[in-house]
Amino acid sequence: MITPHIRKARAGDESAIHEAHMRSIREVCVKDHGEEEIRGWGNRPLGSRWIDPIKEGDVWVVERNSNIYGLAYIRIFAEDGESKAHIHGLYLTPEILGQGFGYKLAQLMFEKARASGVKSITLDSTITAHGFYKRLGFTNNGPMRIQEFGGYPVRGYPMLLHLV
Repeated sequence: MITPHIRKARAGDESAIHEAHMRSIREVCVKDHGEEEIRGWGNRPLGSRWIDPIKEGDVWVVERNSNIYGLAYIRIFAEDGESKAHIHGLYLTPEILGQGFGYKLAQLMFEKARASGVKSITLDSTITAHGFYKRLGFTNNGPMRIQEFGGYPVRGYPMLLHLV
């Protein structure tokens, strides 16, 4: 069997990235979030969400045998005259969960942020990933909050990491 590897996402990966993202929500996050939260969040349509992030070079995938089993997406942007970063997703499917890919993807996003002059990274963590992000050095940046996806409320934690 071919070992999974990480690569930059490229045009044409959109559908496979979306499927890995939705599968991770439905098959991994469901344990902590429950069916009600997953209903809208884990069954969204593809749309055009991945096109620009892939073009900008902000998305990585975990691939094995031409199939995508995980993804990471960080957006670097300017605000108030400084570079900022927000992690929009780090999702893994059950096939590769627990093999170190989450950590490796996080490190790639941190490297991109540092190279862009970013001093801190924000994200909205799932309940499932909250402990993982704390182990990476993120701290809570406010109380648990609820966002709506597909008409259903989803709980999550705003988090912050100061890069050194």
